[in-house]
Amino acid sequence: MTVETNGSLESLSASFPLTLPVPTPLTHPSLISVKDLHREEDLLRNPFSFRQWWSAIHTTREAQNALVKLEPVANIPPETRALLGSLASPVARQALQRLTYLYEAALANFNGSYKLWKSYLQTRMSYVMGKQVIKKRAGGKKRLPDIKDALEEEQEDLEQWEGGLDGVVGWEEWKALVATFERALMWLPKVS
Repeated sequence: MTVETNGSLESLSASFPLTLPVPTPLTHPSLISVKDLHREEDLLRNPFSFRQWWSAIHTTREAQNALVKLEPVANIPPETRALLGSLASPVARQALQRLTYLYEAALANFNGSYKLWKSYLQTRMSYVMGKQVIKKRAGGKKRLPDIKDALEEEQEDLEQWEGGLDGVVGWEEWKALVATFERALMWLPKVS
């Protein structure tokens, strides 16, 4: 590894963690734009309306996904894409921070909501772990498989991900993801 590459690795590591401490408009003024003010006012007026929070999260997620798709990938060096995965672009990093802010604010009011926790964890996993690889199968399952076959099928069913954040560069972000799972287990102890 050359000194130049090592220096860029250190500069990439310096931008993490993105979600610890939880980004807020006070710490990250770019989280809320002028067009988001109406949404923020509605959420402040109705903090206990799950529908308002869910709508705000869904709308923001769709808008951020559209922005990420519009950003040209050619501007990002392949080495950076390999290390940062889906967080390689500044737009994706800001999208993660905006969504984290909204989910955390919603969870302050609805900390026992399975639907909200599941969506939040899946969103965080998609940014940190990358894209989930889904294997296609043909045919149905056997009615009562042998124990050996059942164990082999279980090994095949383990989740696999590709294009995630490198564990060395983004280890703080990985730790934040694990901490989020631990908080979810604390609030939803019977879900496992």
